Formats: sequence, structure tokens, C-alpha cells
Amino acid sequence: MGLALLWLLFKENFSFVLIFKILLGVLVVGVLWEIFEILVNSTIAQNPFDVLDTASDLFFDFGGGLCAILYLWKKLQK
Repeated sequence: MGLALLWLLFKENFSFVLIFKILLGVLVVGVLWEIFEILVNSTIAQNPFDVLDTASDLFFDFGGGLCAILYLWKKLQK
């Protein structure tokens, strides 16, 4: 998701606004996915809500966004 947002949002300048937009976009998609997962688990799968799973998923979503930003930063260094 982070790389897709980079592809959509990156023009020519690497700024803190771009970093904020990418991280916010990744977290919004992650939160929406977690809401979908909770709804599906509670209605279809009958699995209870797991806070640790949700928190770890959001943590790794944020980490993926940071990896995409670091990838672009390293690519611009060359």
C-alpha cells in the first residue's frame, strides 16, 4: 500500500507532507481493513475480537509505510 501511495502521490519533491500522507494513507487502509476483519470474524467466523492481533496488524502496516518511504529516500540518494 505504501508503494502504491508513493506511485500516486510522488511528483518531484520529497517532503514531510508526502511522508505524512503516505503514513496516514497506509494507516487509514489498515484501520478500514481491521474494521472489515472484525465484522467478518464476528458474523461469519464467530471468532472473538483479538486486541493483540489488531494492534500488531496496525503496527506492521505502519512499518510497511516506513519501508516504502525509506525505499524512495534511498532511490533518490542515487
